[in-house]
Amino acid sequence: MEKEYKNTIVKACRKMLNEDLVKGTWGNVSITDGKKIFITPSGYPYDKMKEEDIVVIDYKGNILEGLKAPSSEWKLHVAIYKARKDVKFILHTHPIYASIASVTMEVIPSLIEDSAMICGPEIKVAKYADPGSWELAENAVKALGNNSAVILRNHGLVNVGESFNEAFVSAKVTEKNIQVYLEALKLNREIFYIPEKNMKELREKYLKFYRQ
Repeated sequence: MEKEYKNTIVKACRKMLNEDLVKGTWGNVSITDGKKIFITPSGYPYDKMKEEDIVVIDYKGNILEGLKAPSSEWKLHVAIYKARKDVKFILHTHPIYASIASVTMEVIPSLIEDSAMICGPEIKVAKYADPGSWELAENAVKALGNNSAVILRNHGLVNVGESFNEAFVSAKVTEKNIQVYLEALKLNREIFYIPEKNMKELREKYLKFYRQ
């Protein structure tokens, strides 16, 4: 199973690089088995990533396996896993529209149905804190709540899920929803929002029937 976890992370790194969700070595990926965290190493090129490069740590940040240092954002991953027992996979990226939102917005409503279902009723922007700090991790957990997406102020995007596929789809849908919202604001026209009642029903329907 550990080999499978590492292989999934390597594939995830390639995919988020190819999908333009990250630039350079920014961003990070992890999987947990409930006791250990398999996480990308710090500052290592995604196109060169191999299974043996993945670092295994415990929930205190101690290295259990691997020759490289774990991602500098390991505290963020630990905090989310501790707070959300349903989360098994975390994807931290820096796509352009989410980055724009990170410097201009407090919250982004889910304007489109797939965002309401997959991401949650709204996508909040966590308060700023130094990268790699416990404060950043705590701020992210608070803003994330029960949703699958949170934006880090002046930083980037975090998406979570029960699997890589769920977290990856959440990242793509989050980015699309933010783009739709920002472009809609430019038109200076009335924006039609999904009614709150329907928003909750869409999220519940996804969690009950579509989450796989």
